Amino acid sequence: MTYEVLARKWRPLGFDDVVGQQHVTTPLRNATRSERVPHAILLTGPRGVGKTTLARILARCLNCEKGPSDTPCGECPSCREITAGHSTDVQEIDAASRTGVDDVRELIEAVRYAPSPGKHRIFIVDEVHMLSTAAFNALLKTLEEPPPRSLFVFATTNPEKIPFTDLSRCQRHDLRRIAAAEIVARLELICRDEGIEVSAASLLAIAREADGSLRDAQTLLDQIIAFGGSRVDDEQVAQVLDLIDRRLLLAILAACVDGDGGAALEACARAAEAGADAKRLGESLLQLLRDLVVLRIAPQSAGLVEASDAELDELRELAGRADEGRLRRMFRALVKEQEDLAWAPQPHAVLEMAVVRLATMPAGDDVAKLLTRLATLERRLAEG
Repeated sequence: MTYEVLARKWRPLGFDDVVGQQHVTTPLRNATRSERVPHAILLTGPRGVGKTTLARILARCLNCEKGPSDTPCGECPSCREITAGHSTDVQEIDAASRTGVDDVRELIEAVRYAPSPGKHRIFIVDEVHMLSTAAFNALLKTLEEPPPRSLFVFATTNPEKIPFTDLSRCQRHDLRRIAAAEIVARLELICRDEGIEVSAASLLAIAREADGSLRDAQTLLDQIIAFGGSRVDDEQVAQVLDLIDRRLLLAILAACVDGDGGAALEACARAAEAGADAKRLGESLLQLLRDLVVLRIAPQSAGLVEASDAELDELRELAGRADEGRLRRMFRALVKEQEDLAWAPQPHAVLEMAVVRLATMPAGDDVAKLLTRLATLERRLAEG
């Protein structure tokens, strides 16, 4: 097969192309410029945020024929070989499949050889936390005093599983989840270059589903293009991502805010008829309730809510119809009900009762009046 998936085709080749990780790319660039690159670097963070990509970029920066430089040329034989994965001076090791002491011994033997034809001998160990305790111990001495012009770059999603003795010998950089707005901007760039028509609302939905992972977002976009072709509408995106109709979610919440339990149950029934999973429906309602609380407290802080302008206007209008205290109590109540959904024999019934509870929850001023009456009653009883 000759097709190259978007996640590989659009993998960054330089620090400038890396999305949302400026707090990591800046020190790595400065270290490369000043030739103060440490001999062991640990890159941590969730999946699909650029750990292995940054390791390869750093390898190109150090071994580029015009370098060391923070902007590798990408055209010299060394850059091309590293990009293609054929460089003899840059070895990528999957620690998930090579976990033992013997595998580490092979790595230690390889470190002894001088780089040729490149300038540095670089070992990229992916999922390094999968190494055994004995393998980590065998690596200690080499990791502390490696030969000149050698570099270890470790990548992991679970740094807490790495022994502290090995961790202390590495310069650690923590990569973050990528913001939805940055993912949408990169997807828009990809769609323009690939000639794909997708609405901004659909790209935002893809970014939400990716949960901070650009690679996951690109994989989802690939799947959607395979389903809808070069012109993808919002319904096709919702079908592929198994999204719940946002209009149904807003209808349920609007009925709960207005205290109309019957309308809330009818909206839940329509969602169930459309095939919505009860747990997923509850999670979506919980996220929307969180957005309502945020917009009720800070209505102009659009950056705190991941939504389009039209969606923000709808949420602001709905948030303005409810008391802040009642919204927070609704959120807490739904969190407790959400915990029961995983074990409930009838999850939709549990969700329906949760929605009824939200719709019948008293307003904050009613609770305040009740507390005042109780305080008055207690005072009168105390007075005899």
